[in-house]
Amino acid sequence: MFIGHVHNFRGLAIMLIVFTHVVSVFDWSAHPEMVRWIKIFLANTPIIFVFISGFLFQHLIGRFQYVDYLQSKLKNVVLPYFLVSIPAIVLFTAVMQRPELRAGFYDQSVAWQVVEFYLTGTHLAPFWFIPTMAVFYLVSPLLRWADATSWFYWTLPFWVLVTIFVSRNNLPMVNCVHYMSVYLMGMACSRHRLVVTEWLARGWWVLLLPLALLIWGEYRFATGTHGWQNTLQKLVLCLILLELVRRWGASADRWLSRAGTLSFGIFFIHSYVISASKMAMTKIGWTPLIGDLPVFFAASVVFILASMMAVSLAKTMTGRYSRQLIGC
Repeated sequence: MFIGHVHNFRGLAIMLIVFTHVVSVFDWSAHPEMVRWIKIFLANTPIIFVFISGFLFQHLIGRFQYVDYLQSKLKNVVLPYFLVSIPAIVLFTAVMQRPELRAGFYDQSVAWQVVEFYLTGTHLAPFWFIPTMAVFYLVSPLLRWADATSWFYWTLPFWVLVTIFVSRNNLPMVNCVHYMSVYLMGMACSRHRLVVTEWLARGWWVLLLPLALLIWGEYRFATGTHGWQNTLQKLVLCLILLELVRRWGASADRWLSRAGTLSFGIFFIHSYVISASKMAMTKIGWTPLIGDLPVFFAASVVFILASMMAVSLAKTMTGRYSRQLIGC
């Protein structure tokens, strides 16, 4: 049941997610074009987790039982999300206001602020992913039915159009619709794994052209970094990276396997590691740090290793309850 290169792909995905959020550590005012390209390449990388989730859902569909499935997700995904969110929610409801929230957010009662934070994941940058995935969990019987049909995967072009016309926002149900093409592509790659593997092994390089066109289109026409161009770019990138990690084979274990094992823990705590480091650097006068590629890359590696160490320590301290507390 275990697929080594998909596990390593998950390790690569969490590394890219950490890279994405390290961008905020630096002052990029001297290099606005550089940071724009970095954001085009790295923004929205949690989409890779959506793809992998779809792949693994279909891979394990033979033992799917809805009640057991929901109980497992509540215990191993939603519960750690609830617990790990507590410090951030206390901070942004009782101590300070989080910028860039919708107008009127802080006009409502603290109780409703807490509820909205949990339902949308807007209290920490990567946490939109969990409420969105919760919607996928709820509709999983429909996804199981779709997989059992002989024709459903032929509707993938339709879902790509849905991604284009239904924009991402802070509502998990809307995000689920927006990212449905990514999730279904993951399912399709598992359902037709042999065919997809054979095709990618021979012709993965053909995908470089649509990837380049989507990158160019986002740079030329998009004003933000989370539009449909970026979602489809990451969808194409998922297929390319899946094949490249497969080709890397067992050698990738040395670099990616441990991160894959700790991926959910890293996902849940890396924002805290980055934020705490920024506060510490500010306190000792090390900020603002001027952003450039070598320093950005080196800092990202440091934050990945620091997050892995923090998760490993937390796993040791919490023992058999670690999966319910930190997600791994």
